[in-house]
Amino acid sequence: MESTAPRRRGRPPANAAPISQDTIASPASEKPTRRRRAAVGGFALKLDAPQRPGFVRRWFNDDGNRIAQAQELAYDHVTDPNIKSSSSDTRTSRLVGTKANGEPLRAYLMETPVEEYEAGLAEKEVQPRQIDEAIAAGRDSTGQMPPSAEVYGQGSIDRR
Repeated sequence: MESTAPRRRGRPPANAAPISQDTIASPASEKPTRRRRAAVGGFALKLDAPQRPGFVRRWFNDDGNRIAQAQELAYDHVTDPNIKSSSSDTRTSRLVGTKANGEPLRAYLMETPVEEYEAGLAEKEVQPRQIDEAIAAGRDSTGQMPPSAEVYGQGSIDRR
């Protein structure tokens, strides 16, 4: 009578009886060894690309109008054949996820001259700098704050 219990797979338990030499298969009939797995949790930079002297490179996602905005900021597509790309297009791109509608999301490598990049950073800092200066001087550019005499700590306080 055959056993209806499922055949056990894997390593035998530690308390199992030792296997006799008669039951060990000959080397000719051994199965090939299992191939080594690729490292999944290792340190890998998916969006790594070499820098080009005199240029600043960034990855831009092809989501909405983002590529057009980058081109307005003087960024151009990188077409270096030495950089590994995930598409057959001449522009360097990588798959980085999926869009809300399920289509693949690509990131394109774009670059701009260092001078343009620094001019953009300076332009970006103008408004926060003006706000910081107004706060330090006690001015209000919005008209929402009361006059400086009524601000706590700068004028008389009515103590009733």
